[in-house]
Amino acid sequence: MALKDRKIRILAIDDEEVYLHAIVGLLSERYKIIIALNGREGLKIARSDPAPDLVLLDVLMPDMGGFEVCRQLKKDRHTKDIPVVFLSALEEVENKTKGFQAGGVDYITKPFQGEEVLARVKTHIENRYLHLKLARENVRFKTLAEASFEGIIIHDQGIIIDVNNEASRVFNCMPDELLGQNLLERFPVECQRAILDEGDRPYEGEIVTRQGDTIPVEIRTKNLDFAESSVSVTAIRDMSIQKTIENEKAALQNENRVLKVSLEERYKFGNIVGRSPAMKKVYALVSQAASSDFHVIITGESGTGKELVARTIYELSRRKKEAFVAVNCSAIPESLFEREFFGHQKGSFTGADREQPGFFDEAHKGTLFLDEVGELKPTMQVKLLRVLENGEYFPVGGTKPKTADARIISATNQDLSAMVHKGTFREDLFYRIHVIDIELPPLRERKEDIPLLAESFLSRFPSTGKKPHLSGKILDTFLHYGWPGNVRELQNTIQRFLATNQITLPGRRSFYAVEEDEALSHADGLNGALEVMERKLIQESLNKSMWNRSQAAERLKISRWTLQRKMQKYDLVKKEDQL
Repeated sequence: MALKDRKIRILAIDDEEVYLHAIVGLLSERYKIIIALNGREGLKIARSDPAPDLVLLDVLMPDMGGFEVCRQLKKDRHTKDIPVVFLSALEEVENKTKGFQAGGVDYITKPFQGEEVLARVKTHIENRYLHLKLARENVRFKTLAEASFEGIIIHDQGIIIDVNNEASRVFNCMPDELLGQNLLERFPVECQRAILDEGDRPYEGEIVTRQGDTIPVEIRTKNLDFAESSVSVTAIRDMSIQKTIENEKAALQNENRVLKVSLEERYKFGNIVGRSPAMKKVYALVSQAASSDFHVIITGESGTGKELVARTIYELSRRKKEAFVAVNCSAIPESLFEREFFGHQKGSFTGADREQPGFFDEAHKGTLFLDEVGELKPTMQVKLLRVLENGEYFPVGGTKPKTADARIISATNQDLSAMVHKGTFREDLFYRIHVIDIELPPLRERKEDIPLLAESFLSRFPSTGKKPHLSGKILDTFLHYGWPGNVRELQNTIQRFLATNQITLPGRRSFYAVEEDEALSHADGLNGALEVMERKLIQESLNKSMWNRSQAAERLKISRWTLQRKMQKYDLVKKEDQL
């Protein structure tokens, strides 16, 4: 059955369910999606009948990695022609090279953009369709197919005998219009020798279509037997497509440069910890911000980690080798704004016994982080706006302007839009700094990240003795606490715990390290704690939704299919359904 006569099958192999869920959500409307959670399961599915038309393959998986899965697919004659597109957070060139050496046709970097995945899948499916179509061409194209070139012309000393569709596309005319024509007349003199003679390497030249368009091409000729006579087969590759691909690759390399999440860091992005849906959105925005040089505004409640996000953007950006200068705007007196931001010259005021650089000097070619930017007074806002608009500033006492070359990342826990409406924050400055907006969720809206954060803080900070263990009761208390101080409050709570072996939260009873939940032992570690908490959250959601699985899945922000699988994993059954 032809590819276009049935629903196209795509096999997605990934050990991370969040990415499988994303792929299903993106592609299931157009394609039939089959999923596998590990490499061996994926190989088994790929070798079954009917085989998939495309494989989306994660690189880093336990037991059998993506590169080995791809090599196994390419060794098998039943699966060797299935295109494989790798998915990975690894952006180093050597990893991409390994992927292509293993037989992959493309490499998409996580966290991926939906539009990118759709476009690339569509392209490779169309390429797959064209490949199958060419394989079934009429016998008169069998010789051309064996030559495995793109635009192919059979000719006798330049007189065209037959062509394939790609050749007619290159010349921008119908195949019948080329038959009997002299191929040499369509090329400049310097290219004609490459058409008549075989060569060890392709010849690069240009052709001009009858519409006057110039197209860069590669030309290579081979002598073959055809229809009981000796003819020449000239292959012409349209290099304009290759140029487009190279440009796209350059753009992607700029994006890939910022994604440095290793196998051990799948629950974090740089030093930012969390794998909740809300944080995945933050990671995508951080990635976009780091791959550009636009100004960024980070919003969120106090304690949500705005400076950490700013530093992560800086560390993944092209400015990472230069300075990161953090400024608390609420601590800058209005009278000292120019001196602090622009510096001063020697002798510019009493006590100025030497030249002093300002924040813009220190952050030159680097990043200037303006924390609590909403605290700037109106006169200070005007002076900052002038620098951002003109790109220049004058040190106090100076007569020559200096160039401001600093990427501005601002942060605030205030609603700047409301402040603009009230007239307390300048609208023009708002739009200057408000190019990329990253809103950080409060901890109460991403409680699934609390065990990860707690474990991270436990491992990061020194303790007074043996490293204590957070019992299930303590983690359960954490999950039901509101955390008004957000991540900073959790961090401080863990630090106090390490110092005193005691957890104390407002409105909650104190817990000690020795009070361990019966469901957990010290050997269970983070994974055990996460499974206990996950089972408890699923049980609570099912009870609150009267065991309506669709409502429970919506509460948990997971698919109904994922909920069903986890219910089976934890043996969760409604009491009246039990025997």
